[in-house]
Amino acid sequence: MQSIADQLSSGILIVDPELTVLAWNRWMTEHAEIDSETAIGQRLETLFPDLPVATLRRRVKAALQLQSPSYLQPRKGYLFPVTLDRIIDSHFAYMQQRIRILPDENEPHNAIIVVDDVTATREAEARAAVAAKASQRYLELIDHNVMTLGVDDDGHVTRASSALLQASGWNAETLCGTPLDALGLGQLEAHQKAADDKLPECPVLRADGSTLWVRVRKAQGLEDEEGYEHYLVLQDISLQKEIQALSERDALTGAYNRMKFDQLLQAAISAEERYGQQFAVILCDIDYFKRINDNHGHLAGDSVLKQFTALLRTQTRLSDQLARWGGEEFVVLLPIVNTQDAAAAAEKLRQAIATENWPPIGKLSASFGVAFHAPNESADSLLDRADVALYRAKEEGRNRVCIAEPADSERD
Repeated sequence: MQSIADQLSSGILIVDPELTVLAWNRWMTEHAEIDSETAIGQRLETLFPDLPVATLRRRVKAALQLQSPSYLQPRKGYLFPVTLDRIIDSHFAYMQQRIRILPDENEPHNAIIVVDDVTATREAEARAAVAAKASQRYLELIDHNVMTLGVDDDGHVTRASSALLQASGWNAETLCGTPLDALGLGQLEAHQKAADDKLPECPVLRADGSTLWVRVRKAQGLEDEEGYEHYLVLQDISLQKEIQALSERDALTGAYNRMKFDQLLQAAISAEERYGQQFAVILCDIDYFKRINDNHGHLAGDSVLKQFTALLRTQTRLSDQLARWGGEEFVVLLPIVNTQDAAAAAEKLRQAIATENWPPIGKLSASFGVAFHAPNESADSLLDRADVALYRAKEEGRNRVCIAEPADSERD
């Protein structure tokens, strides 16, 4: 029996109910560094002064009375202190042990204590716990600092990060189940197909009705027993949009500035070349604007320019583009129109201006030059023809619409 016990890779010792050692195998000698001659006949508390004697006696008594195995989970992770000075970067100072207490079948009044080395398992558990804790901290960091949305296959929101809830003012409970397009994020398919260099930019509605501009990237989703969940990462670009708007807009009137209008005009020319979408421009100039500044002051002049811009917006289509060309001069780009429609649009503007009340000056008029873009015509040529038409309207008495002469290419 002793020779078999000495071959085992676990500690084996036999004790009586008073914890007196009756047998001691080689594993105990090697790891506890106490030979069997010294150990046998001694009580365990004498060999190990810090041993939890009361707990161990209760477990031994239970195993003997019930004649069935009893298990002891030491509070410190070990019953017998075995130093782990041979293990590098260990979480523990001592060998971690599993303790089993078995009744001795040959001597019913004695108990066999089996000591298993479970340090490797506990090491793995400890490292897994550290990794899980680090992973949880990482997830919390993402949740509080990155705006994300979980979305099901049907494009309905399943979850939202704390960062997104804080930025948008949304409520997590009411948000769950809401379709993406109801939030201003469009369809899920659009985000799935978007290339990295063409990520969608969406004006998302905050809970208070204001706009949160975001750039949307689709992240890798996860599949579980309930289906597939997609993830959208939202980057706040509101400040970028504000800066962009400032660079494109006239500070006083809010209309596009000349640089932005040049871009819109080039885009319209490209659209005509590719798709045949004809367009026209209207140049308009407030008549006798200098008199307003001279007679009523520049603040009154600024007020008139703001009101003038607002009127032009209300009297043009949503697809039309308005820009302040300079001073009291404005330009309107009218996509997909013919010459007659462009002239009618200019006349509509002229009449609206003439019938409007303009405090503090009362009445106001403006002159208009309309030019229809000719195939292969440059932007400069188009604007020059509109400007000539506007000049002619001024010469002919103001408060009128003049149509530009055909381009040279049309005459030919």
